[in-house]
Amino acid sequence: ALSRSGPVELTVFDVAGRRVRSLVQGELEAGSHEVIWDGLDEAGHPLSSGIYWTQLQANGRSFSKKATVLR
Repeated sequence: ALSRSGPVELTVFDVAGRRVRSLVQGELEAGSHEVIWDGLDEAGHPLSSGIYWTQLQANGRSFSKKATVLR
């Protein structure tokens, strides 16, 4: 949950560190939020099976988490 309102970015990267999708980019209110990623890249193409990383930047902090795509 966000402790306070502010700018938030949630981005998906491939294992080479290339940005493949921006899921959230903008102001969010404090509180809990849910984002569902459909496994598509920015152009709407399905990504290959593999490991990806999500990165959340909010309130001056950055958090990363691994995501697996299975096709």
